[in-house]
Amino acid sequence: MVSLTHQSEGDDRSSFGQQLSERIALLEDLISRSNQPGHLDGLLAHYILGDKSMGFQWNVDPMTEAWFSDNEHRLSYTPALAVLGYGLAAFSSALSQRARDLLIDRLPHLMRKDPFQLDGVTFVNDPTQVVGIALAVDAIRDQFPHARTWLAGVLQDERLQAPTPLLGIFHQHARQLLGDTVHQNIELRTITDPVDLASVCWLAAVDHHPVTTDVEELREAQNRILNGLVTGRTDQLTAPRAAVLMAAVSRILATSIDQSVVTSSHVGSVLRRFQDAMRRWRYDDGGQDQPIRWPITSEREVQDILWMILRSIFDDVVDEETLRKVGHSSYRADFGIPSLGLLIEVKYARKASDFKVCEKEIFQDYVAYLKENHPYREMIVFIYDESSSVQEHGTTRHALLGLENVTDVIVVSRPSQLPSPAPEPSRPRRSRGSNRSRRPSR
Repeated sequence: MVSLTHQSEGDDRSSFGQQLSERIALLEDLISRSNQPGHLDGLLAHYILGDKSMGFQWNVDPMTEAWFSDNEHRLSYTPALAVLGYGLAAFSSALSQRARDLLIDRLPHLMRKDPFQLDGVTFVNDPTQVVGIALAVDAIRDQFPHARTWLAGVLQDERLQAPTPLLGIFHQHARQLLGDTVHQNIELRTITDPVDLASVCWLAAVDHHPVTTDVEELREAQNRILNGLVTGRTDQLTAPRAAVLMAAVSRILATSIDQSVVTSSHVGSVLRRFQDAMRRWRYDDGGQDQPIRWPITSEREVQDILWMILRSIFDDVVDEETLRKVGHSSYRADFGIPSLGLLIEVKYARKASDFKVCEKEIFQDYVAYLKENHPYREMIVFIYDESSSVQEHGTTRHALLGLENVTDVIVVSRPSQLPSPAPEPSRPRRSRGSNRSRRPSR
């Protein structure tokens, strides 16, 4: 809801949102123009976007009798071989083996050609073909491994010079399809074209490799993509260029929605469900032939459980987040969620007296955790109580919530199916008259 004092800002956002919606519809229209069986631009667009909901039904599948019949005379040419690569990657059918046989028979002709012809008319200079051929040789890697070796050599050749950043991104993706896991560092701030910037973000997403760990740099890049889409000329884009822009915008909008809806209070609500979820934690009794027992004996095991919970919800959760050094000391929080500016610190209490220790450790560390450690501004404390000393929970929680920027304290007890910790051995009492009980005089 927009307040009256921010009406103009709200109007600007509404106008921007309307323009963004119109441009997204335009991107869909551009992509739909290549939405035909075996159309290379349409196939690469489909490969980039997958089966995401569009304003039309995808119709690019070439793995049909009709397409093979209509293109029989073209199946010796590189574009048609690239089409078979896309078909085998995304549209498995009864014709898949026929497509593989055709590739094994006809790829050697392409392999004998010079891929670096002076006129530049070669598959390595066409994004649709270079990705399609990479998919093709990957599809027959077991039957014809030499093709994979050949293409890897072409893509590593020093003569391969991409005239545009977008083509360079597709070269890099083709290498990754062949097993090259070397990640190239790309400076986002040096890229001016929003489509090129979007292609970098797409490659990072499909490769599951973060384009940057700098939250502000990523946010700036996302804003440039959105502003470029709204203010730039997009009516002449090819389907693949429209697709990388669409993929990036969809991801940005989804991430922005998550960040605007989810807050640190939501994280606390999730972690508070720990105790209910532990109902299915396995610790079988002796009645089974092969009992399964998952003990929780240290802070590390609690961290493992929390990692599974947090990672299933937050894509950017960081394990063992290293923070800025303060003086001579280095600090490392158990978890960080950069998009929320939130750190999570985990403690393990074996006995009632450990709660005092936990409080003291948090008092000592929390200032260093949040001092100039951008983007982190808040902290949640999670304490696992092995001893079920519930009488201590309220005191500790109240004490820690008194710290500025500690937004929540969750204390959970050991589930009953786990055995109680073994009691510490008692010490023999000494008589009051024993000389050993007396302190030495000073």
